[in-house]
Amino acid sequence: MQENSMHEASKKLFEYLYLLETAQQADAIIGFGHFDLKIPERCAQLYKDGFAKQIILTGGIGAGTADLGMPEANVFKEYIIQNDPQIPETSLITENKSTNTGENLRFTIAILKENYPAIWEKIEFGKVLIVANPFRQRRVYLTARKILPNTEFINCPPPTSFEAEYELFNSKGQDLAAQIPGEVKRIMEYPANDWIVNEPLPTVIKETYEQLNAN
Repeated sequence: MQENSMHEASKKLFEYLYLLETAQQADAIIGFGHFDLKIPERCAQLYKDGFAKQIILTGGIGAGTADLGMPEANVFKEYIIQNDPQIPETSLITENKSTNTGENLRFTIAILKENYPAIWEKIEFGKVLIVANPFRQRRVYLTARKILPNTEFINCPPPTSFEAEYELFNSKGQDLAAQIPGEVKRIMEYPANDWIVNEPLPTVIKETYEQLNAN
């Protein structure tokens, strides 16, 4: 496959993974850890726009931490405090030990049950806006549906494009296009481990993945 064709194929897969919906009134906003600081920015904006009164930031040090140098949730909290001082710290809950998406949710649930039972009671059968790095958004959503089947999740990743994300990853010394097929592979394989909800790939996405994977 020629370079231009590979670029277009990667972009097609990215646009499938980048699951973006219209924000709705919700019980909480959950920001999933990564080096992408558009995530806390997006969480803060959703809060300021009145979509929810509680922001939950989850993430320790994992595969997506890059050069942050500390747990992702801590970085996110500091970012919001510095850039949006009008958001009270009481509206920010952090979970900073998790190293993958399943732990993000399970560790967050444990913290809510122990320390914020009233918030947990709302979330368990309520509505949550989830904010993740765009190319991870679909898998985060499928994981959330598996772990919290009674909660309604709305996908609200930061507004972006494949080109913008490619440059962001490049700035961290990472190749986004090289990571995208692996993310699609996880969506295909993780249901067998009972880690995410099963969602068969659209035919065009499966064919595009196979083309990229053959190179």
